[in-house]
Amino acid sequence: MTITSRPTSAKSDPWSFLLPAQHQTTTAPDEILHSGNAGLIIHRVGQVAYEFRDEAREFARSLQQHNNQVLHPYATAFVYEEVFGRQERLHWLIHMRAPNDYGRLLEMVEHDSDFKEIAQGDRLTDRGGGNWERMFGEATFQETVIVPQHGLTHADEDDDLDGLFAAPAHHQTDQPADRMLHSANACAIVHRRAQVKYEMRKEGRQFAYEWQEHINRALAGEATIFLYEETWGRQDRIHWLIHLRTLDAYRHLMRLAETDDDFRALLDKQFVAPHKGGGTWGRMFVEGSINDTVLVPHTARTGR
Repeated sequence: MTITSRPTSAKSDPWSFLLPAQHQTTTAPDEILHSGNAGLIIHRVGQVAYEFRDEAREFARSLQQHNNQVLHPYATAFVYEEVFGRQERLHWLIHMRAPNDYGRLLEMVEHDSDFKEIAQGDRLTDRGGGNWERMFGEATFQETVIVPQHGLTHADEDDDLDGLFAAPAHHQTDQPADRMLHSANACAIVHRRAQVKYEMRKEGRQFAYEWQEHINRALAGEATIFLYEETWGRQDRIHWLIHLRTLDAYRHLMRLAETDDDFRALLDKQFVAPHKGGGTWGRMFVEGSINDTVLVPHTARTGR
């Protein structure tokens, strides 16, 4: 499915200074892998050393641009800034078609001379020498693999995934392509994580899907939410990527419980069967496990 541009509004956009992540690459829009069409996503996080904030961002941009050139069409990476959270924390979303494509990245790391220059050359000549290992805090790099949630859409019945590891997330919504937001064209992303209780893993996912489905229909053009499963990580940890046209759109999402009767009914719905004691969504998740991180696409301006 081709999703190429960020939806626009007739009203003036106070968030226009935030460029969508697709501006970080020269790849043609219809050839970009993003959260809506990828088979899996690697979420990489690193804490920048405060004294090297500018150098770290220059490194991140150089690395991301080179990766996108060499790994196309098997991977697309975008860089994001964390806001309203930890200062100087960078996030990468590396979108891939399938796990085997990670081998292409390893091949590049081992044998690509341009990559080695970016990652090993002296980028701190006037500051004692060094590269990325001095720009980021020790042991702060971590990666999480998330895969579009399966089993909840008819796309899972289609055996032909065109080489993708899982049915892409855009199958989770009936939003038209010209109103759908994703990691390439959104102004901001809220990354929400939640730990589902093992005994209610099925009910938790059903609620998660119905919650996002309702919001996708109610706020089409303002927000698009996709649901993912953490893979090779914590069992039964789910992830939502809440893509926003502007940060103001999150206010509309928060108000749904006040203004939308059907949404309130969803929050009050008894998802837990009587033989398990009954209950709403609040019984399905480990207490304190639902947390949000707000990301905006990195540009030279957001990095200042």
